[in-house]
Amino acid sequence: MSYSEGMGNRLKKLTFINCFIFASVTNAELRPISDEDLSQYSGQAAVAFDISQIDSTSYTRITLGMEADLQVNIDTLEAGKYTRAGEALEADLAISKLGFGSISTNASQVQLDGQTYAVNDIIPFELNDPFFEIAQDSADEVIGFRLGFGEARGQLSGDFNSISGNVGVDITDFFGDDYRSTMLDADGNDDNVRSNYFGVSKADSGGVTNCSTGFYCYDLADYKTLDVGQRNTTTGDVDYTNDFFISFQKAPTTWATSTGTIGAEMGAFINIPTSLHIDMNTGVNASGTARVRTEYIDRGNDLF
Repeated sequence: MSYSEGMGNRLKKLTFINCFIFASVTNAELRPISDEDLSQYSGQAAVAFDISQIDSTSYTRITLGMEADLQVNIDTLEAGKYTRAGEALEADLAISKLGFGSISTNASQVQLDGQTYAVNDIIPFELNDPFFEIAQDSADEVIGFRLGFGEARGQLSGDFNSISGNVGVDITDFFGDDYRSTMLDADGNDDNVRSNYFGVSKADSGGVTNCSTGFYCYDLADYKTLDVGQRNTTTGDVDYTNDFFISFQKAPTTWATSTGTIGAEMGAFINIPTSLHIDMNTGVNASGTARVRTEYIDRGNDLF
């Protein structure tokens, strides 16, 4: 069963439960509940609505109180495939052999969630509290839509051929200075539209970023697995990230994040916060990451 089918089934069950509860309430006698009685119960709403404002843009968010542990493979994810002036890559997002979660090959390895898994067990990708959000301009016209998650953690693997958005990676340089990466063009300048490089932009590195040599710049094609999550710099643990989302805009749109805001250009946009750490002194993760196992049957092409 695909994630979308699973989500559909869960929504159907949720709708049925809501209808059942509503029918029960309408046939029951209504009486006030005292504060003392109410204090004995706790819970989370199945659906929450939030309205916010950033400058002249208003946002309406619907959050579902749901949790999903999944392992899904997608042959090709492609969005925003149209001619874009000045861009050689064909699509805003182009990812092939995309996998959410993985299959364990080492029973002693501690995974992102702090647990170990027997060989051949599924290591799930965790997606909690999904939300849908629309952005409207001052004329109440819809200019953007995004699907995000209140909590996300897990291994995202594939061939990342074209990314419009952001892949957040911690980078420590030779001087011990720490940076949070941005998407770059081939010259090492900030560029979050149809890019396949990430690293420290020339504006932040003092002009020394070089994508030809890999100095402060990294080819996304070398990173077959991205650990989605928030790295705890003190303990090294991986916490949930609150900012994993994909969005679509017909005009530049600012989206709220847990640490501020992020700007998305027209088209498709994906924000992938990772716990990946590149240390230029030790060379850890500097040459890329291997693809995790995502299938039980070896079909070759790094898919096993």
